[in-house]
Amino acid sequence: MPTGTTYNPPNMNYVVKSALLFDAQGVSATITAGQVQNLDYLLSDDCLITGASIITNNGNYGDYVSFQIVDTTGFTGAAAGTVLNQFATNWHLPPNADDQFDVAYPAKLIAGLTVRVVYTSTGGSDVFFAINYKFHKVLV
Repeated sequence: MPTGTTYNPPNMNYVVKSALLFDAQGVSATITAGQVQNLDYLLSDDCLITGASIITNNGNYGDYVSFQIVDTTGFTGAAAGTVLNQFATNWHLPPNADDQFDVAYPAKLIAGLTVRVVYTSTGGSDVFFAINYKFHKVLV
């Protein structure tokens, strides 16, 4: 479990393959109609995130997500459950999607943090939602 790493490239031009190990991870759930649901992924290693792909099925026009970095345990000194960063807010989704996005620079996340998607369903039918994160374990 790589933790306490120092490697943190300022942009994609500085990414060094020998310092990273690609480690994509997926999270999925059935979102209950008309409800708000969190999909959490606890990081066990320091990593860079360079993007993700999103899959929805049977969604509703008006459904949206927010992406957060959360300290669910309080290990950073913040109270457990503190949202440390929200990097997309109320991002609207089409009812059926298979979409991919990449970030222009790698964002470093430290082991122990939780990557959270908050899905808000606005319709009358349950929704399948999945997200595949492009993580890269930091080795140095």
